[in-house]
Amino acid sequence: MSGEGWYQEEGKPAQSLKEGDIVVIPANVKHWHGAKANSWFSHIAVEIPGENTSNEWLEPVTDEEYNKL
Repeated sequence: MSGEGWYQEEGKPAQSLKEGDIVVIPANVKHWHGAKANSWFSHIAVEIPGENTSNEWLEPVTDEEYNKL
């Protein structure tokens, strides 16, 4: 990961991310991640294959939610 960003699981506080941080996301956990307001953000995602799995994009984070961070 490079730059600075946010990671947040549904119903939990957002976590600040910086270069070198690692986030492990269990299956079926609704979450979002992205850049901080004045930064860029790039990351590498590794997915472990499984049976009957899928990756689903959900609703975008609203400006109101993001601006609270």
